[in-house]
Amino acid sequence: MHALLRTTLLAACALAATPPAMAQTIASKLEIMGEPAMLQFTGLRMREQNGLIQVQAVVSNNDTKPQTAYYRVQWLDDAGFQVWDDEAWKPVMLHGAQKLTLQMVAPTTKARDFKIQFSASDNRSLSQSGTNGNNP
Repeated sequence: MHALLRTTLLAACALAATPPAMAQTIASKLEIMGEPAMLQFTGLRMREQNGLIQVQAVVSNNDTKPQTAYYRVQWLDDAGFQVWDDEAWKPVMLHGAQKLTLQMVAPTTKARDFKIQFSASDNRSLSQSGTNGNNP
């Protein structure tokens, strides 16, 4: 009986010591510059095809007025190191209440992960600090 209890306790301790799988969320793939006033990411998908990562990110405009933003992608290897030079910032304009799907493809098969950098022109933290929130 003691041997069974001891084995059960050891197995339970081993399970407790195993870290849970880290679920990747939309937020974990984004680096938001400031706090966008009206734009938000509402979807994110990734797949691999022919060794290249393909990403689709859905951005939603929660206002009735057009909103401008800028984005770029950092392509990373398994260890989180950048495997490609910084991309140029890409401008995007969303009309009122529009959802827009941004499509991105890794430039190299060395990329195993990514981070999207995003900056909105109408940015709460930039507006509050007195700057005009233009181009990043």
